This record gives sequence, structure tokens and C-alpha cells, in this order.
Amino acid sequence: MKALLVALVFAAGCTVGDPPTGGGVPTGGPTAPDASTASGSNGNNNGSGSNSSLPACTGALYDPCTDNTQCMSGNCKAFGGAGIQVCTVTCTVGDNPPCGAGTCNNMGICKPNAANSCTR
Repeated sequence: MKALLVALVFAAGCTVGDPPTGGGVPTGGPTAPDASTASGSNGNNNGSGSNSSLPACTGALYDPCTDNTQCMSGNCKAFGGAGIQVCTVTCTVGDNPPCGAGTCNNMGICKPNAANSCTR
């Protein structure tokens, strides 16, 4: 039994540190960051980040938000189909003027076509 254990340890020790095969390019190690994420961005620049030439978000209608306290209206809503979360206001279904550039959806919430371009 000892001989088998010694043989296994010896065989395992011989394989550690062997050079990779297939051209000598390692495939399982760490990689350099992708150029699109090197600055810390996740590629989704929908109003967040500190290195931006965009104006600061003020909590206005359709500004990007993450919670109600960031909105002057106190109403931060996610619109999953559009992939945005913005400050919004309630409205009467079919009455679009209070929604500015957006529309009043069937839930009585103003929905924009896109979030405002600003940063927090």
C-alpha cells in the first residue's frame, strides 16, 4: 500500500510545472483586462461613473437612478424592457404631455425612450 501511495505522489509531483502543450500558450492563467473595461467601466455607461464629460444628474425627470432618494419626484423606476432605471412621475394613462419626451404607459407612469445623459 505504501508503494502505491509513493508512486502516486511521485507521479503527481512530476506533472506539476510541466510546460503547456499546444504552442506554449497558457490557457488557464490570469488574463489582462479587456480594453473596454480597463478604465473600470462595465461598458454600460448609463449615467454612472466619475470620469465623464457629461453633466451631473440632478434627479430630474428621466435622470438615471438607483433608488427613490435620487429623484426629485421620489419615484425611481426600472423599465426592464428598455434596460433603464430612471426618475419618473405618475400620469393619467393616455395623457402624454406631463411626460415630456416620454409617454404615459398603461401603469400610469411616464416612460422615456432613453435615460438622460448625465452622471452621478
